[in-house]
Amino acid sequence: MKKVRRRQLPAGWYPVSEKETLKEIEDFKSRFLPYFIPRKYGIGGLVPHAGWYFSGELAASVMASLEWQKPELVVIFGGHLPAGEQPLITLAENFETPLGNIENASGLAAELSKELEFGEDIFPDNTVEIQLPLVKYFFPRAKLLAVRLPASLAALRSSPLILEKIKKTFSKYLFLASTDLTHYGPNYDFTPRGTGKKALEWVKEVNDKGFIDLAAGLKGKELIEYADSSGSACSAGAAAGLIATAKQLGAVSGKLLTYRTSYDVMPDPGGSFVGYAGIVY
Repeated sequence: MKKVRRRQLPAGWYPVSEKETLKEIEDFKSRFLPYFIPRKYGIGGLVPHAGWYFSGELAASVMASLEWQKPELVVIFGGHLPAGEQPLITLAENFETPLGNIENASGLAAELSKELEFGEDIFPDNTVEIQLPLVKYFFPRAKLLAVRLPASLAALRSSPLILEKIKKTFSKYLFLASTDLTHYGPNYDFTPRGTGKKALEWVKEVNDKGFIDLAAGLKGKELIEYADSSGSACSAGAAAGLIATAKQLGAVSGKLLTYRTSYDVMPDPGGSFVGYAGIVY
């Protein structure tokens, strides 16, 4: 029997049944306008990883914009690993989703694990799992490779090596990086601008904007340093890995599709919220 990485997030993160999942994704599609993205934007994208209620629409818009690629392989760079941690890779043969299993590129994953000394990812984590039903929907024939990268310059070194291995087996592939932005407020013990409207404006117009500008400008080293000093991302290594890969594939810029905060969806009276962005390369 094939080893399957089972769902580990509870129902509130994303739907449980196939019917509910399809309805939710179709609802996302009805709410975002069909973005006109020239087909030069086909390398990959940055997606958020909160529960679908808050950020699923943003992740769906990025994947919908890349759907035309019809890749053989989708690579997800996840995070939630601090600097100094070992990168992790999923070795199970399949990923469970409400829309059916996704086949893991397990042979490639095993090679990378051995050659790059990645640990096996067996831990509950939303950075990859929250994306899986969307990947299955928008890229139904693609295999998946899931790697979680630490928030350090090591991500810039690992990702080009991953790309070189991929090129030997696959001819069509795209890359997703999963990170949320500033986690602000008492719930996150981060209130450098107090609470209220001015704090929300600072996160949107300064802290998150700084990260988005660096991500769109393909400034991987600066992005890692900025995220570390500003608290502007929870998985900066994933974004840096995508940037290094995109540059190796010839990218010159990224395009911000959409941005919002959890406060825009459900205002928290206590003043806590998280930022989300969708960027394509």
